[in-house]
Amino acid sequence: MALIPTMGMLSRPEHDSDRRLRAFRATDAFALEAFQAVRVLGKSEGEMLAREIRRVAARSGGSLVAASAAAPGGDAERRGLEVARSGLLEVRYYLYLARRLGFLDIKRYRSLVTQQDAALREVESLLSPAASP
Repeated sequence: MALIPTMGMLSRPEHDSDRRLRAFRATDAFALEAFQAVRVLGKSEGEMLAREIRRVAARSGGSLVAASAAAPGGDAERRGLEVARSGLLEVRYYLYLARRLGFLDIKRYRSLVTQQDAALREVESLLSPAASP
C-alpha cells in the first residue's frame, strides 16, 4: 500500500476507499465546472458541443461511481475505471474545440483543463498496477 503524509505526523497506509473518494471528488469538481462553463454554449451555435461535453462528463462520473460500487480489483471495477478514463480523455478534445471556436475564453479553458488533468490523474492512479494491493 502507498503511504501518504499527514500534517507533519506519521504516515499511514492509504486505503482503496481514500483513493476512490479522491478520484470521485476530482471528477465531480471537473464535471460541475464543465456543466457551468458550457451553459452559455447552449444559447448559441455551440449547443450540440455543450450537449456532448455534458454527456461525456456525466458518463465519466457515472462510470467512476459504478466502479466504486464494484469489488476492488475486479473486472467490473476495472471496466468502470477505463470508461471513466476514456471519457475524461474524450472530453478534452471537446473543450479544446470549444476554445478554438471561441465559445470558451482562455482562462475558463485552462481552469477546466487543470481540473480535468487532476481527475484523470486520480482515475489513472486507480488503474495503475502499483495501486493494486
